[in-house]
Amino acid sequence: MAELGRDCFSALPESLMIIEILSRTSPRDVCRFSAISRGFKSVADSDNVWDRFLPSDHRKIISRSVYPVAFSTKKQLYFLLADGFVLLDGGQLSFSLDKASGKKCFMLGARELAIECGRFWEQANLRAAPCFDISGKIEARLLSPNTTYVVYLLFDLGPLKYGFKGLPAKASVRFEGERGDGSGDEITNIVSLAIRRFSSGSGGQFAQQRMDKWMETELGEFFNGQGKTGEVEIRLMGFEGDYRTYDLFVEGIELRPKIDS
Repeated sequence: MAELGRDCFSALPESLMIIEILSRTSPRDVCRFSAISRGFKSVADSDNVWDRFLPSDHRKIISRSVYPVAFSTKKQLYFLLADGFVLLDGGQLSFSLDKASGKKCFMLGARELAIECGRFWEQANLRAAPCFDISGKIEARLLSPNTTYVVYLLFDLGPLKYGFKGLPAKASVRFEGERGDGSGDEITNIVSLAIRRFSSGSGGQFAQQRMDKWMETELGEFFNGQGKTGEVEIRLMGFEGDYRTYDLFVEGIELRPKIDS
């Protein structure tokens, strides 16, 4: 019976019905289905399936890569982008995929940001600055449509990252329409660049330590609707006098799809 089932799938390679069913699941589900049989695996691993999980404009985006992107199958490309990233536009922008959903993630590198009150290195280093103002923007059309994005600042504070002070900063995320008339929606938050050292009942958004050497703090979130045009503008302003004893190293501003809990 198992042999008969395998022969049936082998007799219908690249079946449009199976491809359509698989493309309506998730990358994780497709990887599980590929273990059912060799015949099913040939369909589950096919370019016709994995091309559905890649963004429709992935070829155009990858054409902007600093280095050639080598892959032999669409599945290989998917996991290349999900497990790593591609540098675009001279290294000023990085592109990757959310592994679970296939939605687009971007990071505006420090060289792509406007940073005041500090010096500019490979990462922005604001040494003993009394205040700072960091801003960046990205075209809404680059992002996945009908998706809620969360914006993060990637940074490090050096040895004082566990300092007692809250290190408050004002974050804003706004849509600026194509007309540039300033009528876009804006979301503002007060965030902290310090890691919460002790648990407390106080609210507020504190920074988190990542698996790599960087920290991140959430600046805000927004919904990128279908056919949204214009730019998303992100800004973070440090309050005067709070940062004189800290070295703030900025890696970039990252936009990631919101994960439903």
